Amino acid sequence: MKDNVFFEDLKAFKAEIDTAIADKNFCSVMIPDAEQVSLPLYLESFRKLSSGGKRIRAYLVRLGYELCAGESDSRILLPALSYEVFQTGVLIHDDIIDQSDTRRNMPTLHVALGGDHTAVSKAICVGDIGLYAAVDMVARADFAPELVRRAVAHQIGVFQRTITGELMDIELSEKTAYDEAEILKMYTCKTAWYTMIGPMQLGAVLAGADGTLLQQIERTGCAMGIAFQIMDDIIGIFGDRKVIGKSNLSDMQEGKQTVLTSHFLAYADEAQLAEFRQIYGKRGSGEAELARV
Repeated sequence: MKDNVFFEDLKAFKAEIDTAIADKNFCSVMIPDAEQVSLPLYLESFRKLSSGGKRIRAYLVRLGYELCAGESDSRILLPALSYEVFQTGVLIHDDIIDQSDTRRNMPTLHVALGGDHTAVSKAICVGDIGLYAAVDMVARADFAPELVRRAVAHQIGVFQRTITGELMDIELSEKTAYDEAEILKMYTCKTAWYTMIGPMQLGAVLAGADGTLLQQIERTGCAMGIAFQIMDDIIGIFGDRKVIGKSNLSDMQEGKQTVLTSHFLAYADEAQLAEFRQIYGKRGSGEAELARV
């Protein structure tokens, strides 16, 4: 019964977030002076890419606030939306890094803009806009100035950790030898902080949380974030692209280093390792190779 209460609450807040993003005025909520800087066309593309998704990060912002304040507050909606904006921004960049062509059953932005160097350049800029807008949305939140100042500093710190985690992920794909501890450290930076820890802490900070609660959120959120990423890695290899909304070839083609690959490398025999190295991390690998992996 308690699980049903949680999921019903998540579903209700997801609907609220979906409605806010679907609103024709969302781009002006994201960037109030968008019309003044000739961005409406690109921001509309950004808004469309923001459609869909589980909204777990936005929900956790509200949940973190409620953990500390003991009740909900409509003012938390803008900071919650900021995480959905950041999510879209980093996914635009991530799709370029991974050379992905689909996201949420839609063309990735750099593909939709033409797929050439100019399109990639434009997509990078649009992704950048999302990252800055996400911080600005927290800065405009209607809370006490000191709480907002703390929240902005916290948000920037989480985003810096996330980008550091992305760099670690890229570096790991270049290595032929690594240990599982490196992968878990990357998971913590790249996924746990911006998926679990950061959103919950942001809401708690805006409610005036002390250091003890923030530490408790970090410990719990770290474990949740690592579990989330492991499941995402499993889906990335074994998932149905029609269900997950993106290619299930990209992890294999880019040679993504995961807990799955670390366990395989630890237990595979020489013949299996030789075949794996001929397939994994090769852009030409397709459906048949994925079946072998």
